[in-house]
Amino acid sequence: MTLHPLRVMMVTDTLDVGGAEQVAVDIANTLDRDTIEVSFCATRLDGKLHAKLADDVDVTILGRRSTWDVPKLLEFGRLTSELGVDIVHSHGRGTMRFVSLCKSLGLVDARHLFHDHFGRLHLDRSAGVRARLPLHMGVDHYVGVESRLCDWAVDSVGLDPARVDMMRSGVDLGRFDVAEPTDLRSEFGLGDAEIVLVMIANFRPQKDHPTLFRAIAELDPEERERFRVVIAGSTVADPAYYRGCTEMLDRLGIAHLVRAPGVRDDAPSLLAGADAAVFSSKNESGPLVLLEYMAAGLPFVATETGEIAHAVKAAGVGILIEPRDYLELADGLGRLLAMSPEERRAMGAAGRRMVEEQFEQQVVIQEMEAIYRRLVASGERDGLPNAGGHPDAPHREGSSTL
Repeated sequence: MTLHPLRVMMVTDTLDVGGAEQVAVDIANTLDRDTIEVSFCATRLDGKLHAKLADDVDVTILGRRSTWDVPKLLEFGRLTSELGVDIVHSHGRGTMRFVSLCKSLGLVDARHLFHDHFGRLHLDRSAGVRARLPLHMGVDHYVGVESRLCDWAVDSVGLDPARVDMMRSGVDLGRFDVAEPTDLRSEFGLGDAEIVLVMIANFRPQKDHPTLFRAIAELDPEERERFRVVIAGSTVADPAYYRGCTEMLDRLGIAHLVRAPGVRDDAPSLLAGADAAVFSSKNESGPLVLLEYMAAGLPFVATETGEIAHAVKAAGVGILIEPRDYLELADGLGRLLAMSPEERRAMGAAGRRMVEEQFEQQVVIQEMEAIYRRLVASGERDGLPNAGGHPDAPHREGSSTL
């Protein structure tokens, strides 16, 4: 039998700007088109990242209202069947539960790979029925973006270690190579600030903006007047938290140093126009944003949290500090300010080289494609009808065979 290209559907909750969503888009855009056909489904909402998907990616916005949205469960099952999907690659635990329910109800025959980006393991290590049941009944393979997640999947959930892989996120350097720098000083009225820092982070408690604000306030007044900070991220995800942040800026007397323009879909351009970057999150599984800082060639001060931060700590590509410690963060900012422009550029260049050598998206894609092949092969051994291709499914002209 002639096998068609592998058909992979990337599935997220939304196409809003976010770390997990960006990873899903980058994977969809960079999978090998000679052997894989790609589609994308946002099960709830559309968003700014839709425009970043490659033109050959079929996109569906499902509009589900809950996990048990029966019409949308049926629609999703029909969609995977009509497209002849071999592997459903889900991102986010809510999306995973929705896909797993479809599998459990017999609405989806495709293999289900769940890509876990959960960044609050320090707050919630539970493995109750909402996690255990869908992971055991509707997930064929689990990929965690850090080792702690994989340990949780095996030790707490009880998944077979053979069904679990750890894979650090990568970054699509092409997005940064073509970025036109944003004139941050002009757009945000930053005057003649010597150094402009960017922080990519939605206003949510996990990102711990207050620690950054306390650190800025801790600096000597002359020192802090040397820089401005542009924080790009949603201001409506948690309105009470955002309101508390703005009140804190006023209370500390540093509101004039910070700009918060809301969600932006031009992160590479923002970073290209900056002098350095900062990140103050309490806990992360990646974080992808550090790779984006490095891809843009920026020096940075960031909290050491997540697999990527641990991996780059010893490389001297940024200043890593303990989470939730505003005094240490203030010290890190002071060290960054004390560097000469040449020293900052050298640190940024070292980060760019490290990304090219270890985190470039094509390295990650090769690992992911290997997992896909193993997953399809395991389906063939189990006698699943769709493993390895759908001979009766629609086939795009010009596609190669595996």
